[in-house]
Amino acid sequence: MKKLIVLTLSMLLLLSACGTSGQSEDKSSSDNKNAASEEAVTKEGSFVGLADSHTIAVNIDGKETTLQVDEDLQDKVNSIEEGKKVEVQYTKGENGVLELKSIETK
Repeated sequence: MKKLIVLTLSMLLLLSACGTSGQSEDKSSSDNKNAASEEAVTKEGSFVGLADSHTIAVNIDGKETTLQVDEDLQDKVNSIEEGKKVEVQYTKGENGVLELKSIETK
């Protein structure tokens, strides 16, 4: 009887240790998604204007694109005239929002 209990507990312990590999794989694929979303994209377009206090609109490849602006770039985007050619560098955030990293006038 004791052997049966010990054998059952040993099997339970062995099988429960095998379940952790799936969790670590999920974490690494999540890290890969985050790394991919942090890649900066650089595009040229024309400055459309401010959509609100922290969002700008830029016409890129014939399509109006909105970009979130951090506080450190607020003064710079406020000084750009509508219709001005610009080069923007941005990343795609976790929630799919495009985040402006730099902007230069041409």
